[in-house]
Amino acid sequence: MVLLGLWCCTAALWVASPLFPLHALRELQGATGGWLSVTLTTAVGLGVVQLAIVFGPGRQTPLDVGWRPRAIVPALISTVALWALMHAGTLAWSLANGTALTPAPAWAAGAGVALGPVLAQLLGVALVEETVFRGYLWPQVVLRLRSVASARIAWVLGLLLSQAWFAALHVPVLLSRGLDGSALASTLLMLLFVGLVFACVYAATGNLWLAVGGHALGNTPTLLVTPQGPHPTMWLLAGLLAIVAVAWTRRVRAAMRSGQSAWMPDAARGAA
Repeated sequence: MVLLGLWCCTAALWVASPLFPLHALRELQGATGGWLSVTLTTAVGLGVVQLAIVFGPGRQTPLDVGWRPRAIVPALISTVALWALMHAGTLAWSLANGTALTPAPAWAAGAGVALGPVLAQLLGVALVEETVFRGYLWPQVVLRLRSVASARIAWVLGLLLSQAWFAALHVPVLLSRGLDGSALASTLLMLLFVGLVFACVYAATGNLWLAVGGHALGNTPTLLVTPQGPHPTMWLLAGLLAIVAVAWTRRVRAAMRSGQSAWMPDAARGAA
């Protein structure tokens, strides 16, 4: 975990520094019509190293960190359902207020502009962050805390510590964007909350791909129409919390029948 932490900190500082080749990556994004976005190339480039650390010195297998092939289809179906829920929220607001639905401007700019951002999330940011912070780091912290705390306390403390680290790694980029004081604090609290939500999605369902899908939609809703009423992410949050409530209830009942504890992440066994 130390090596991973050093790399993550170094990468965060580099992305926020003048040395980061932002101009060149923007030119690449424009040349590819938005398909190879700055976000995608950055996340993949840095993420490959993070995953190499997890699967190398971290001694994890893909299954250890939640990369379960059989879970992809259920996650895809659930993600599409959440995307539909986000549309339903806008449709309901439109019907209730008598306002017309209008196509989202991004689609008129081309498929790459509309779909490039969500592609960057699914193959880059969301995939890497869910794997590293929810699939790997959280369970590893819990395993270390189990030597000094009960399963439930280790579960909660590990959750808070790992997701606080997730939020803190955004500080250099946020500072480079001019955020400070209350704006910085509120953004970090939001990131902590987001991390907790996606960790709970993974813990309740055992499906990391669902957390990836939800994360991608949260960062880039990619609606077909211009949103109206509450932000689409509010509908997404409601859907995710409903999934967590149902899945966690089932998990606890199954744990009680088997005599096992529900208070342990499903992945990442071994030392880092």
